[in-house]
Amino acid sequence: MAEQHKKLLIRDSFFSTVFVFVCIAVFALNPFNFHIFNVLGSSLNDIEFTDIIFSGKNPNKGDIQAKMSNDIVLINAADRGREEIASLIDSINLENPAVIGLDFIFEVPKGPLEDMALKDALDRTKKVVVASKFKNKDEDSAKESYSYIGASKSIGNHTEGYANFMITSMDYTVRHLRSTDKDGKVVKYPFALQVVKYFDSSKYVNFLKRHKEFELINYEGNLSALHHFNGNDIMTGNFPKGFLKGKIVLVGFFGSDCQASPVLDDNFYTPMNDKIVGRKFPDTYGIVIQANIINMILKENYVNKTPAWVDWTLGFFICFIHNYIFLRLFVHKHLWYHFLAKMIQLVTTIILIFFCIYLFRQFNIKISASPFIIPVLLTVDMLYFYDTLVKLMHKMFKTKTYFLTGPVHH
Repeated sequence: MAEQHKKLLIRDSFFSTVFVFVCIAVFALNPFNFHIFNVLGSSLNDIEFTDIIFSGKNPNKGDIQAKMSNDIVLINAADRGREEIASLIDSINLENPAVIGLDFIFEVPKGPLEDMALKDALDRTKKVVVASKFKNKDEDSAKESYSYIGASKSIGNHTEGYANFMITSMDYTVRHLRSTDKDGKVVKYPFALQVVKYFDSSKYVNFLKRHKEFELINYEGNLSALHHFNGNDIMTGNFPKGFLKGKIVLVGFFGSDCQASPVLDDNFYTPMNDKIVGRKFPDTYGIVIQANIINMILKENYVNKTPAWVDWTLGFFICFIHNYIFLRLFVHKHLWYHFLAKMIQLVTTIILIFFCIYLFRQFNIKISASPFIIPVLLTVDMLYFYDTLVKLMHKMFKTKTYFLTGPVHH
């Protein structure tokens, strides 16, 4: 009899786990389009537990040795037009940098004088990368691909790299980098990777050898963790002489000369935001994100994401173990079931979250927490529904269930 009960316990543990995952699938797919599920889904979808590691990663680093990289320097072009940017580039070139990355998209011609000045400045630059972008296709359009927008021919032909981040809305968090993309049959590479190619071609090759469609950006710090200067300082020579020599110089926008308060243009949400939930304002300029990507590629400090099938298999196994324990409590300790199960649920959830953070922090391995934390959070209450279902099946089809092996508890 005990052996039969154990088999029923294992069987019901398995099917109750399947029941939990079926319910999760229904909530996720939301076939009946319940608004509450859409709101919860969109809110939780942009939250990762590993954001705890990055959150607030904006230390006030002052001395040179404390910066995340001594190879990268950011220069704020602020509100400058093309002629002024050309003059800024000429001033930077006097310092003999290794490569200049221009994080601006010069999509259309502006005027003969402006464009010619910028073209001449870029032509005088030994190694330069200009930003481009992929424009998201119109949802009503029949086109299958994204349209590629490069720099206007009026400023010459130069190495380009797309500066897009993998977000469909500015309200979402920038976490990933698309490793390559295509304009028709032509392969295009990210802006940051093209900059690395000029600085250290071996790191460029190693990045491509990873054969990853996406890379999780391993952030090390915000603007204060990087060497940065205002364009006016470069133009007037108000910076350490020779400091830019042999370095990656990124020219872009991270604040206006005409406005003291932070400007939200080219500003994004990242995991470094001080608030993981309830964020109000974006926290990181696009050029700072590019600097973090370049830093990650140069250091080869990549984050390795576990495959989805591993996450969900692990989630199913953990949920099965919990259902095995909860079923025994439900049947034989029903009076204390809810309290004991909730305590186990709380402890398990905390352990799993810290386990994810530990793997990420120590080994740069990222496991998606949702596939095993959400089932654990749902299984305690779902067991009541499963109990009703199997007892109904017993009444209708005389099926056996572990729920009827214990003392009367209702």
